[in-house]
Amino acid sequence: MIRWLKQKKSMLLSVLIIVFLSALMMTGCWDYQGLGEQTVVAGIAVDAGDEGEGYKLTFEIVDLNGAQDGQFGSILLTTTGETLAEAVYDAYARLHGHVYLGVTDVVIVGRQVAEQVGIRPLVDYLMRDRDARNSLRIAIAGTDTAAELFRPVAEEGDEGGTQDEEPRLLLSKALGESLSPRRQGARRATNALAVYEIHHVLHHGTSDVALPIVGASDTEDIPFQLDGLALFTDDRMTGALPEADMPVYLLATAGVRDRVFPVEVDGQRAVLAARHSRVRTDFDLDGGVLRFGLDIRVTADAQQLPDGWGEMTQPQIRRLELMAEEAFSAQVEALAERLRAEGHDVFGLAETVRSREPGLWEQIAEDWRAWLAASELDARIEVRVREAGMRR
Repeated sequence: MIRWLKQKKSMLLSVLIIVFLSALMMTGCWDYQGLGEQTVVAGIAVDAGDEGEGYKLTFEIVDLNGAQDGQFGSILLTTTGETLAEAVYDAYARLHGHVYLGVTDVVIVGRQVAEQVGIRPLVDYLMRDRDARNSLRIAIAGTDTAAELFRPVAEEGDEGGTQDEEPRLLLSKALGESLSPRRQGARRATNALAVYEIHHVLHHGTSDVALPIVGASDTEDIPFQLDGLALFTDDRMTGALPEADMPVYLLATAGVRDRVFPVEVDGQRAVLAARHSRVRTDFDLDGGVLRFGLDIRVTADAQQLPDGWGEMTQPQIRRLELMAEEAFSAQVEALAERLRAEGHDVFGLAETVRSREPGLWEQIAEDWRAWLAASELDARIEVRVREAGMRR
């Protein structure tokens, strides 16, 4: 009897396993669409519509039939709508298929949209879209329109739609890779935020968003160049940080990677290459004034030494480090002062207060801009020169 029960139990278990595996093999996504039923979008340019009304979207579409030498080309599609959703669904109507944003690396926003409409509608739409990745990057166009970075678009007088053109490389893919810290490896050219990070900042209403500006390049075969940062108040662009200030900005915020800094030593010029840095921000409330401290640790190589230094001795290395610390502190504090005077908090000062002292933040949030203008910032920088580098 016991043997019989064991056999029945074993048979029942086997049947259940077979049924379970069969169910797994028979399941599928009820709304699955094959590759041929989808239009794969690599990048999107967002511009204002005609006479500044509504939106004009330019989709850079992967040309699945136009691969050359193992690389896909792209074609362009321009749509319009009073809202972003209407402009996207205009693409659905033109293409008679699903517009797939699952591989979209970058969305470029025209300056007119960034300044007059703001980026909140775009960020909210992307966060709700079922396909769009939360890690895609948003950049601001340094050209007259965002679509110019995907040129050639429609010839003058055309009404939009797909264009007959020679197969070309995916410009948005290359731009998306240049904006991704993960793909840059050890290098950091800018501080590009993913769409979920932008949504977080806009949702909490604390520190300001700063997004890369992308301009057209004059160099043959290089379609674009990074051209500083667009500075936002809430979700609208209200200023810009030039490319020349990017090394100092990165030093004080996200950490700098492989950027060079000139340092004056005894009236002569030396050049340090900052290999990596780390930043820690703290604050206290002293006499009704917020006092922020930036602790920055920099590891650098000496790429260019003053004349006559030759083989660097330990005292010379220490002197170079002290001169670099003084120079970096002055540069960071000067940039912070300028940005505070303009009302921009791109150093994450508000977020520091909110995350560490929520009660204090609730008291000062409504008047944050006034608190920011009256605040003080002290940059405490420690530089370690790792190698002697090269002689000039």
